[in-house]
Amino acid sequence: MRLAHLLGPDLRDTLAQEPESLVEALDEFHPEDVAEILDDLDIVDAVALMRVLPDDYAADILERLEPDRQVDILKHLGAKDSIPVFAEMAPDDRVDLVQDLPLALSEQLLELLEEQDPEAAEETRELGTHDEETAGGIMTPDVVALGPETKVWKAIEEVRRLSREGEVETISYVYVTAFKGQLVGVLSLRDLILADPSKTLKDVMRENVVRVEIDADQEYVARTIAKYDLNAVPVVNEHGVLRGVVTVDDVVDVMVEEATEDAQKMGGVVPLEEGYFSTGFGEFIWKRAVWLVILFGGQLLTATVMEKHEMTMATLAGLVVFIPLIIATGGNSGAQSSTLIIRALALGEMTPSDWTRVLVRELGIGLSIGVVLGGVGFARAWLVGDDASLQLAITVTLSITAVTTLGTTLGSLLPLLIRRLGFDPAVSSTPFIASLVDVFGLVVYFAIAQTVFSMTF
Repeated sequence: MRLAHLLGPDLRDTLAQEPESLVEALDEFHPEDVAEILDDLDIVDAVALMRVLPDDYAADILERLEPDRQVDILKHLGAKDSIPVFAEMAPDDRVDLVQDLPLALSEQLLELLEEQDPEAAEETRELGTHDEETAGGIMTPDVVALGPETKVWKAIEEVRRLSREGEVETISYVYVTAFKGQLVGVLSLRDLILADPSKTLKDVMRENVVRVEIDADQEYVARTIAKYDLNAVPVVNEHGVLRGVVTVDDVVDVMVEEATEDAQKMGGVVPLEEGYFSTGFGEFIWKRAVWLVILFGGQLLTATVMEKHEMTMATLAGLVVFIPLIIATGGNSGAQSSTLIIRALALGEMTPSDWTRVLVRELGIGLSIGVVLGGVGFARAWLVGDDASLQLAITVTLSITAVTTLGTTLGSLLPLLIRRLGFDPAVSSTPFIASLVDVFGLVVYFAIAQTVFSMTF
């Protein structure tokens, strides 16, 4: 049961009668739990609660809400009442919010922030210039960056000061920057504490720093953090100058977002911008109908193939019985391969240049599975028991073997081709692969039948 369902009624009463005691009570909860409560309150109560919370705590809660809820709250608070909370938000979350707000309100907030904290306003505008799906779009500029000649004891004092003043998002790492901010080294907080206080950072730092470019795709950033088991990864520009850091919590959000988007694409749905219940009825219709119309067109091709071979099916009724089996086998084998390849591409396990290795591997796998399934199909077709049962069994066996091999090959190569063209391979969705293999599978089926039965059509 959601926490809001348990506390909601009592919370409203306390908010109206004893707001101070409410603040003390909520201080015991994790901000995520309070955000859950806030999300279930009506907008009037949610805004009233935000007004009584300390600005830094309110900012922490606001960062955890869905974008549409954030926008609603700030609209009702108004620019002047929103600015204290807005200024306390983490820079990367603040930029995301600015991009979601109506233009007039976002400009008002930035103007007020300029008056209150010019550095934060400039920081927000600069971060907003980067594509939101790149390292620059998800990074925070609040990092601990010190010179190489800084003494270890002095660095520890500086980390303490920055942490107390809330000027850094993470203190997992201390970055060492040289002339003009070029990143030259890094050391973990553990290494810093254990180092000889009299030494300089240059003496104890690690020079081989894992880093990402500022325009690197967010998926690449996520893979880098996962690969090297980091809590954060530094972001540099083309000159190697440290511009910020992407933390692991931001990467988790990226991974959830990308996985959700890929899953929706693979299901034949245009990716949704919001959650299921937050998406409008009309938007759901067109985002689902787009692919259904395309897939419907593919199925029309299947019908066309069957229509052209109508005489064959009328002559040999046994062929018709196995059409669903042929279609399903090809579609399933293609869906398996495409799913495996799309996931491997997402994890960086392969690139489009590996297509020859994939082709050889999938041909072997498809042929092997096809032989096994073909043997089962042979037994079933033989049981039909009419005069042409042997020919039909041979047709079904060869067709299943060929269609399975075709399905695994198309299912594996199509995502690689789409990635090579610069698009998301997830668009080669399971329904799309299945529809494509359906058409080719029927062509193969009837071609083999023509050969086996020595028919002309």
